[in-house]
Amino acid sequence: MKKFVNKFLAAILAAVLLATANLPAMAADTPLWMFDGAKWYAMMESGNVMLGTKTGVAMIDGATGKAVWSRNDLGEIKEDEYTELSGTPMILFADNSGWAQRKTKLTAVDTLTGTTIWQTEKMFGYTAEILPIYQKDTLVFLTIKDNRINKDKPDIYALKMSTGELLWQNEYTEKVDLYGIEKKKRGGASAMLLGSGGGASNRFDLKGENPPTFDGDSIYMTYAGLHRYNLADGKLLWKTLYDVTDGSLKNTNGQAIIDGEMIYTSANGIIRAMDKNSGAVKWTTKDFGKGGIAEMQLHDNVIYGRMGGQFFSAKRGEWQKKSPIGVVALNKTSGNTNWIYTGANESITNMIVLPKDNVLLIADKSSVIGLDMTSQGKVKEAYKIKLQFKRSLGAMDVGSKVAAIGFGGIGGAFKKGARRTDEPISLVRQENGTVVVRGKQHLLAFNPVTKSIAWSNKYAAPGISGWEQIVMTALTVTAALISQASEANHAQNGDYNRAFADNDRFLNLMTAYQQFMGKKYNASKQSGNVYYVLTNIKGEDDKGSGLIGVNMLTGNGERQIIFNDKSPDYEVDELSGRLFNMNKGKLSAYSIVDKPEQADVKDDDDGGN
Repeated sequence: MKKFVNKFLAAILAAVLLATANLPAMAADTPLWMFDGAKWYAMMESGNVMLGTKTGVAMIDGATGKAVWSRNDLGEIKEDEYTELSGTPMILFADNSGWAQRKTKLTAVDTLTGTTIWQTEKMFGYTAEILPIYQKDTLVFLTIKDNRINKDKPDIYALKMSTGELLWQNEYTEKVDLYGIEKKKRGGASAMLLGSGGGASNRFDLKGENPPTFDGDSIYMTYAGLHRYNLADGKLLWKTLYDVTDGSLKNTNGQAIIDGEMIYTSANGIIRAMDKNSGAVKWTTKDFGKGGIAEMQLHDNVIYGRMGGQFFSAKRGEWQKKSPIGVVALNKTSGNTNWIYTGANESITNMIVLPKDNVLLIADKSSVIGLDMTSQGKVKEAYKIKLQFKRSLGAMDVGSKVAAIGFGGIGGAFKKGARRTDEPISLVRQENGTVVVRGKQHLLAFNPVTKSIAWSNKYAAPGISGWEQIVMTALTVTAALISQASEANHAQNGDYNRAFADNDRFLNLMTAYQQFMGKKYNASKQSGNVYYVLTNIKGEDDKGSGLIGVNMLTGNGERQIIFNDKSPDYEVDELSGRLFNMNKGKLSAYSIVDKPEQADVKDDDDGGN
């Protein structure tokens, strides 16, 4: 589930914020503004920036650095103690106190003003997962008694979103496995949603499994099997138990799919079909192997499951490849296998259905592959287009300091004798119909109509520590969320109006926020669909690690900025073209304005298959 907007309330810190704001922007390395004394920071959906300080939290204007509001009455808020609710003006702050029971004071704050919307002390424990159900004016929380343990029986709370009123509470019937929370190590992940990848952690939550699924009057939870709860009173209606955990690897199971009277789940390489009303298992597939089924899509009468891919090990704090790698197609009624595709070369991206072409699109280590969805028995490749790169953005490789990474396994000089590959990780469809293939240091646009490469770029590897984890996390998070339906879309589409009609105050807050976001979008939309790539840059007067903003419709580099920081902690506001970076408690904002260098390159280092 996407987490977006985070805001905090106003008082003592305003004077300090104002004193450090509004520094002039004379060059790419000259900050627009600076703030010294931040313990952590987060860019909000609004484009403003929330700061954690010694005495509380504060919100500052992303463009000017001026104080929007600050609050020191919420206690010392840690970076994992708030939640933004996408498409709403709400930020939720959790204050846990005590020892045995960990009583929680939950405060909902208006991101634009810092005022308290509501506050409750009806919950206990640490928040492990939140499901906003906008159409029902409801927030469903799963909490755990102690976030330092890796197995617990969660408590379930349902609150009225607009007022904080406790609607019901219950306890999950089984102990469930919890997953280590990665230590925050940003790196432009806001260009593709906030990532982390900072290594293993000693704190745990439920983010390694899929969030609950809402349908009609029920919610379905896939922890330790499938459980259906009544949304009105929280009573357990039925449960079907089976093993879902793949060690410490996160997100190895696909999001549950609800279709009519059936619900389909995947766990540990097995897909199940269950009756939505009773929980009775209608069919179960064979075990498709240790690669798991991390993504499922339903089209017509066929379920497509992606086998294998890249997964984060919370225990080891690193990304790991799991196989077998490929795609399985199942008859949704019987569970019979229509076909299995195992022709993917060593890696696989998320899947994209192209219904007009009857094609399921994936990419592997060396090609974009269209699978014929009408296949029976033996799958047919409708087409297989080799990945090729014709242009380089940023600096060319410099001796052994910068690695030359290519799709197809070309080695780079990370260290003597090292070999690295940059395999495609995600596919993202664009509004003009092209599909952008993303790797850590490559971008390529494929046109499904002409079956040709519209544009393709490669980038020098950046010279900063931990860059692979930073970029890999962001790409994988994006690929996972593309395959999940986000409840946040309901709010952004305005479906919440009827749910909040009986609460004028909250409806006014929602309307004001929607208007604010509309103005922000309209004022910034000329920037286009820009994605920022972490790379090594050579400018006229400087060179070093930095970001290049690439237009996803054209492939052209439109903006760039060089870091003067060997270990940046940065986020990018794509719409405004601003970069935020923190170093030793000093947060700086920059405008990304310089034009990148672009050069044609021979495609002689990308086909080492």
